Amino acid sequence: MDTALSVTGSTVDSALQSYADGKTEPAKFKEEALPGIHLVAAKSMDKVKPLVHDVMGELRPALSQVAEWLGSFSAKIQDTLEEFGTVSDRAQKLFDQVMQQMASSGGMYEEMVYDTYHIFDPYDDGIDVEELQQAANQYGITSLQGQKAEQLMKKYNTDQKGGIDIHEYEKLVTDPSLPGLMTTILRTYSNRLASVGSELKVVKMRAEVASAVVDYLTLVCSKNLTKVGWVTGRLVSGELPLEFTADVFYELYKAKTDTNNGSPIDVGSLIINYTLRENAQQVIAAVDLLATPAFFAEEGFDITIADETVSQVVTWIEMSDFGKAALLKLAKVKPSNGQTFAEAYDEEVKAREVKYSAAHGLGTPEANSYHTQAAERLRNVLLGGSAASAASEDPDAAQAAGSSQPAKPETLRFAAELSLNVTQSVKDFNEQCYEYSGTSSNPLDSTCNSINGMVKKTQSFLTLMNNYAGPGGPEYIEKQADNFINGSLQDMVLLSGELIDEGIASVQCSAGNAAACKSIPETDYTMHLSGGTTFLTDTMKDLQSALPQVIKALSTAKKEVSTISGVINSISQMLGLKAPPLMEKIAKLYKIVWITYFVFFFLFSFTMLFYGFWANGWFGGPKADIPESEYEPPRTFFERIRTCCGSCLACCRSCTSGHLCFWSLLLLAQVVVLIMFIISLVICLLTGIQAFFGAGCSKIYLIGDEAVCTAVLSIFKVFLKTFGFSEPIEQTCGSKSLLTCKIIRDSVFHTAIFVIIGALLASVFSFQMLLDSATKHERARCARAWEEEGLDKKGE
Repeated sequence: MDTALSVTGSTVDSALQSYADGKTEPAKFKEEALPGIHLVAAKSMDKVKPLVHDVMGELRPALSQVAEWLGSFSAKIQDTLEEFGTVSDRAQKLFDQVMQQMASSGGMYEEMVYDTYHIFDPYDDGIDVEELQQAANQYGITSLQGQKAEQLMKKYNTDQKGGIDIHEYEKLVTDPSLPGLMTTILRTYSNRLASVGSELKVVKMRAEVASAVVDYLTLVCSKNLTKVGWVTGRLVSGELPLEFTADVFYELYKAKTDTNNGSPIDVGSLIINYTLRENAQQVIAAVDLLATPAFFAEEGFDITIADETVSQVVTWIEMSDFGKAALLKLAKVKPSNGQTFAEAYDEEVKAREVKYSAAHGLGTPEANSYHTQAAERLRNVLLGGSAASAASEDPDAAQAAGSSQPAKPETLRFAAELSLNVTQSVKDFNEQCYEYSGTSSNPLDSTCNSINGMVKKTQSFLTLMNNYAGPGGPEYIEKQADNFINGSLQDMVLLSGELIDEGIASVQCSAGNAAACKSIPETDYTMHLSGGTTFLTDTMKDLQSALPQVIKALSTAKKEVSTISGVINSISQMLGLKAPPLMEKIAKLYKIVWITYFVFFFLFSFTMLFYGFWANGWFGGPKADIPESEYEPPRTFFERIRTCCGSCLACCRSCTSGHLCFWSLLLLAQVVVLIMFIISLVICLLTGIQAFFGAGCSKIYLIGDEAVCTAVLSIFKVFLKTFGFSEPIEQTCGSKSLLTCKIIRDSVFHTAIFVIIGALLASVFSFQMLLDSATKHERARCARAWEEEGLDKKGE
């Protein structure tokens, strides 16, 4: 467009130079000049048209994708996501409460102590007050903030030698004022590690991989130097691209200058030291690459901080025991006049920045393109004073374009390996926390808060693009593009005619024509223009300023999604591993309790029935003693054995001893009833747990009502295009047993009252059976006594 305006303006000025005052009629001159100007302008615009079509061809897919995102993040879907987060929190906390009551805790104590101690003590020299406070700030442990750290130090640093050692730390973590300290800090560490692992799974760009790797190193460098050594060894081994190593060094500098970085360790210095041990040549080569402004620009980095970045990295190298020797031998920039290597690199990179800026068109496009007065007037009126090409030098736009460098296959393989390693570490830490605490998450862990944070960060991106990709936005841009193509030529010709009129009047005025001087028009050109060039001056300029911010917002949102994904995967994985076995254990216990209850009840009831018959003379029940005159001695072997047994058990058959035996058995039966009562209490407890589930589910409509569940899944299908199952969405809630609360409510809650009342009544009635049996025994005893003494009951 600059070329079209410049050529058209030059044609106008050339035509005016051929005008001779008094020899040609102004109207006729203008009529003869305009066709040539129109022809030049038309040819120039013919070259612009395909470029506009190319721009729109690039914009359409992007706007279409953004429009799809706008639909995926509509107000309704955002509300559904927030509700889903709330439901997830409630359901997960509900399971946690039950698991904490039923599962054993206190396991893997030694592992918990070891892993959490080294989070507090990154330098392995004992925990001091500052390290306690840094850990409290870094991991959000409010119970250690303020003066609490100093109080704990005085209380538990009993030997007063250095900091708190691991044995003193064991006492510190059991302090009543620090409930769940080890679980809280290790689980927070694990969640952050899970976020990095989730990010490493999806990264595609080189800068994204480098940022994720630095996030990982920032976390583990205070806890596991073995893994730091493994990662840094891979960085400079030569198998990964040198550009990626340089990107990591740049991210280390950014991490150091980040005010939100709470790491107690100078991570950059540590990493540089490790990499120098492994391969100093590769480290220096990466620094020399960073010192090239062209590399900074290609990677989308801020070229104005190239000197600061390189200076900081070289400072880290000089701090290492191997650094100075490596710089003297391998560095391309050598110090002079007493400079340090950091100062020498800083001076050299600054000089290179100036040369690069001058060589890559950071001058004034207006001075280079618009050489005539008419061309400048066309530019000022149609483009608002700035050349169209001036926008191409926007540093934000240049950074956004450069930040899309794709990672090479070997870099992606490294990211995948690191992600697998992180995933296994997260699984191990969560396993430890569960075995120690019996829960799957910390009390303050909230999926809802994470989702709300992600939605809010995404909204900033949606707000920026809503005017362009929202309803009617793409159509408006298409209309503006067509108006630019069709209207710009008309505006250029119209404005050229006005400029010819002004030029003729100026020539006549210069020749002494006073009337011509007064007739020089003061025209408001914008009143006659079509406004087609606003496509460049407004729409494209606004898009160019908005898109870099959109890319940054997208990157932030992507990272936030990875964070949420990591936390949810971490919690869900632990619930998936631990909850089913625990619930199966509870189910088996429930089954055993019921079987035991009914077996006891059957045996007890059968014994009472047998006694009822026995008390009435059946099955060898009590009868009057046989007179001695009728006694016959045993004759056969079996009769002698029976007589022996009868003698041994005489106490059970004789009058006085029989009473003793009966009351003894009655006391035993009371013990049995007590056992049955205890079993009833256990049944009540288990039923209470089930009722607790049902009550807790009462307000979780998402997993309690099939219509609500189906509606939410349908919305999720809009939000997540790959979400779905083999069967229709309408059948998913039922076939996948997603209606947990409905199942609990329908199958358990309504029977809870009957089970509790029935179990207690069974115990009461069983005790009543004992009393009834005692009454029958006394009646039978009295009846036998009267019969033996020959008394007539009726006579009395």
